[in-house]
Amino acid sequence: MHKKTVDTLIINGDIFTGDRSQPHSRPGAIAISDGVVVGVGREQEILSAYDATRKIDAQGALVHPGFIETHIHSTGMAYHGAPFSPQSGNASKVNYSSMKAETDPEITAAYTAAAACSMLQRGFTLYFEAGTVFETDVFAETMTRCGVRAMVTAPWAWDYLSSNDPHARHETLMRRAPADARRVIDQCKHELARNKDDNALVRGYVGLQGGSESTDELIRESVKLAAESNAIFWAHQAFTPDDVADERGSFGDAGTVRMHRLGALGPDTTLAHMNMLDEQDVELILAMKPGLSWVPQHAMAYRITPPQKCWFPHLYRKGASVSLSVDTIMSHPIGIAGLMSLYLSALVGDRLNDSDPFYMQTIDAARNVGLGDRLGSLAVGKRADVVIREARDITHYSWRDDMGILLSLSSSMIPVDTVLIDGKVVMEKGRLTTMDQDEILAEAMRQRDLLANRLSA
Repeated sequence: MHKKTVDTLIINGDIFTGDRSQPHSRPGAIAISDGVVVGVGREQEILSAYDATRKIDAQGALVHPGFIETHIHSTGMAYHGAPFSPQSGNASKVNYSSMKAETDPEITAAYTAAAACSMLQRGFTLYFEAGTVFETDVFAETMTRCGVRAMVTAPWAWDYLSSNDPHARHETLMRRAPADARRVIDQCKHELARNKDDNALVRGYVGLQGGSESTDELIRESVKLAAESNAIFWAHQAFTPDDVADERGSFGDAGTVRMHRLGALGPDTTLAHMNMLDEQDVELILAMKPGLSWVPQHAMAYRITPPQKCWFPHLYRKGASVSLSVDTIMSHPIGIAGLMSLYLSALVGDRLNDSDPFYMQTIDAARNVGLGDRLGSLAVGKRADVVIREARDITHYSWRDDMGILLSLSSSMIPVDTVLIDGKVVMEKGRLTTMDQDEILAEAMRQRDLLANRLSA
């Protein structure tokens, strides 16, 4: 039989595809051409059908689709272990708000490149910037130079702040991001223009701070813009009891019920947090099918769940699209959400299956960022975003082929060797191939210290 020639063959892999209908091949192989998966399955079958100009031997290591982080504030990624927290307020000049509000193009470029490296080293090929980057063009340019995917929206997208809102008391933040619906919509349109290039690594979406910081009018207009642009609508919702009380006090209802009333609860919507749910909310979610971006470690750290009931395992088993996210890495490292979802679900007596977090970070995450048709699994026709883990690690050898048990934990624990995005090798032997990784880290640390020194002066 005449073989087809492709750009790349990944061979000798322990492949977990993310496709539940064909979940696992060992030994397996992947054929890639023009940045797209054209063949995946048993190695012998793929090698009999394809030849390639480049072969990558996975040496028996785990191979899987790139993980997708569906909610992270990248301007806080440089502050892990900082002497302040998101809850510490503005008592000192150097605080969570000031460090995010006082960025400039140089700072954002440095942080963004460092974040891209950190993501790749943990097997993430796309991250969803949740609306706190001011210099969005610099962000997009830097991610593109690194060769890493991202989603970006208007910074601090709100149009209502009560006098008690701590954000309203931060002068620089309010100057740079006034609570104004027209600013938000215009900025979202700017970000959505990136999607005109169908192959762009960085894409725009319509995102709001949400909750009590968005009026009914802004939510309706944002949903309309997202629908017209074939993009997702995303918002923070129902994080804490206080958030829900504030939203209900300002607008009459809150969370799922309010989103439904405003026509914002549907398959093209993804809502982050959603810790405060009751049976009515659950019925609406199952009927309307929005995506949910769950931050399990925050639900525990903020002492929300328990005592509040954790509905995510139930929703997931009933078909809801639940993805995982870390939100901020100031106290929780990238990749911890998979493990914490297992812990929290066990704590509340409704334990997830060991393999569920793997699917939440791949196929469900792709759906929740509006890219389910092109990312999230190693399937023919999808973009070739592929992670090859370190082979010389006994913990990567799966005991059972049908569970993918270790993949639910591997996002931060099993080292990454090689990463391909759009079929291009962007990390090899754990090192970024597109830019100098040592220089990136040094510059990010330098910019972080310069900013802290400037703010404290």
